[in-house]
Amino acid sequence: MENAIKKLRGHVVVAGAGATGRHVIEELHATGTEFVVIDQNEHHVRRISEELCDGQMLFVLGDATDDHALASAGVRRASGVVACLTDDRDNVFVTLSARSLNPNARIVSKVIEDPTEAKMLKAGASSVVSPNQIGGRRIASELLRPTVNEFFDQMFRDTRTLRLEEVTVPESSSFAGKALKDTPIRKETRLLVIAVKKGKDAFVYNPEPDLVIDVGSTLIVMGEVASVLKLRKLVTDSV
Repeated sequence: MENAIKKLRGHVVVAGAGATGRHVIEELHATGTEFVVIDQNEHHVRRISEELCDGQMLFVLGDATDDHALASAGVRRASGVVACLTDDRDNVFVTLSARSLNPNARIVSKVIEDPTEAKMLKAGASSVVSPNQIGGRRIASELLRPTVNEFFDQMFRDTRTLRLEEVTVPESSSFAGKALKDTPIRKETRLLVIAVKKGKDAFVYNPEPDLVIDVGSTLIVMGEVASVLKLRKLVTDSV
């Protein structure tokens, strides 16, 4: 397992495999994202590995607030870090350590208490997520728009792993400078482009076929995971 972790590049480090971490792990596995979990309970992580990842989950046994555990999980080579321990203070420590070890990683941290959000961002988190806030909004949404919620629930339970995903167009991509209608997105992947974000500009929802894609544009698409992976390969093809 140590050798497999050492070979990873651009993976995600998940600090904590508790109630929240389990759902993070499930989604990362479902979308084919490479990741390493850090947790102190070997029996717990092995059970999650068997239940969610066919026994193939990579993990490090240790305290995620310890720099050594983060380094063992390859945090310096990671593209992202998820801090989802049960205590806000521990998540602040993980965020501080991860940011010092990897200045470029996207770090998403769980927060329980609202005042902790500002501290987490100052510690280096790229984004914070409050389960309490999300839970409250979901309850209200179930009351106001139950059919929309049913749609999303069925989408995420779909056996074909249907997802909303984002794909960014890099430099030298064959997509750059082309209109949406002139790209092979529909023909090759059958993905639905529901929005485009150009740099720091606002989102263009339900974009017209004539919309020109620039370098750095982010396509928000909906479809099967396999099709998204195919699109990621297509956009990286050079002109």
